[in-house]
Amino acid sequence: MGAEKGGTDKAAARRLLAKIRAFVANQLDEEEATLFAALVAPGVARAYHDHGEVEGFSSDVDWRPGALPESLAEAVREGRIRVEGLVDE
Repeated sequence: MGAEKGGTDKAAARRLLAKIRAFVANQLDEEEATLFAALVAPGVARAYHDHGEVEGFSSDVDWRPGALPESLAEAVREGRIRVEGLVDE
C-alpha cells in the first residue's frame, strides 16, 4: 500500500467509499446498516481523530470496542472473519 502515487490511493479510497455508500443504501436494511456502522465506526473515528478532530465526530454510533453488539461479534467470530494484508511489511 505505501505512499500515494499520483493520487492513485486517493482515487481508490474515493471509489471504495462510493461503493460502501451505495451498498449501505441499496443492499442493507435498517438493522443491518446499524450493525455495519458498528463494525466500521472505529476506522471512521480514527480518520477524524488522526486529524485532531473529536473522536466520533458527526457520528451517532457508539464506536468503542466494548460497544460492538454481541450478536455481531459472535457472527464475526463464527464466520472466522479476519482483516489481513493491510500492513506494509
